[in-house]
Amino acid sequence: MSAPNSILVIRLSSLGDVLMTMPAVKALKDGLDNTRISWLVEGSVSEFLAYQPFIDDVILFPRQSLVRAFKKGKPLGLTQEIKTFIGELRGKEYDLIIDFHGIIKSAILSTLVRGKKTIGFSKLYAKEKSHLFYHEKIEGKDKSIHKVERNMLIPKALGIYDRPPEVIPVIPSHVNEYIEKFFLDYGIGQPVFALNPFSSKGSKFKRWNLERYAELAQKIGETYKGSVLILWGPGEKKEAEYLKKISGDGVFLSCPTTIPQLFALLKRVKMYIGGDTGVMHLASMAKVPVVAIFGPTDVSVNAPYGSNHMIVKKPLPCSPCKKKDCKERKCLDEIKVDDVFEVVRELMKRRNS
Repeated sequence: MSAPNSILVIRLSSLGDVLMTMPAVKALKDGLDNTRISWLVEGSVSEFLAYQPFIDDVILFPRQSLVRAFKKGKPLGLTQEIKTFIGELRGKEYDLIIDFHGIIKSAILSTLVRGKKTIGFSKLYAKEKSHLFYHEKIEGKDKSIHKVERNMLIPKALGIYDRPPEVIPVIPSHVNEYIEKFFLDYGIGQPVFALNPFSSKGSKFKRWNLERYAELAQKIGETYKGSVLILWGPGEKKEAEYLKKISGDGVFLSCPTTIPQLFALLKRVKMYIGGDTGVMHLASMAKVPVVAIFGPTDVSVNAPYGSNHMIVKKPLPCSPCKKKDCKERKCLDEIKVDDVFEVVRELMKRRNS
């Protein structure tokens, strides 16, 4: 096909998956002259995408307002919300629709859009038979390929270079000023180590023990004489306060942040330490050295992309797995505080060498 003048990208969620899709979308923008790119997404990451110069339009799927209307038992409001969204979605025709998400919801949304052609992944990567909805299916050979590399298969299929381009996120000055004021107001001294002990609501099975994070914070503070900053998001503040309480001196709670504000905060820290979460990928995109604590999830698919990170993981025969209700948790419980701290020390040596 000839070079498309307009593309709609569909990657609805989550934060980490959206971030791992950004290099492929930038490759499309860089490799196709004068092509306008729109992105259909849900949730708070939409604000972060809207600041990026290689994305021309961000279309927000109103998932939260739809859920609220459904829970409140307001069918008329729900119907009107859906009609308004579909009207917006169908207000423009696209030369090409690319479904990076590959689930039934994203596939159905692709059929609601006025588009000349839809591309998505084959059944190796697509889920819930979403591949049946596409005009063209992008084949893959390795299910364990990193998600950044997987997403780059689509630009490659369109004749664009297949190496992921560097993504340097843009955020406005007022976002940086908000974070700068927080650091000054609370006297947070360098070096700053960011700890993120949390994960999204549906992925608590990936979390390392909170008390071990507290012991790790104490070791970092004693060794490097800096500050430890506990990151937290919606619904996590109470646990974050508890972690601060048991971690001792030199430990601070981060301020409330949007995703752009969190990116600005991460740009100011010496190191990020946490589990397999979207914030881990945001730290990696901020060029922060990352210590990533992996338990049940697949490192080859989900690791921070690039070389500025180290992984802490136990090589158990049962890992990786997808048992969210696993009672044994050996893959995480066998990771001791000293295991993580030694990796922190090694990454600090690399950074300072």
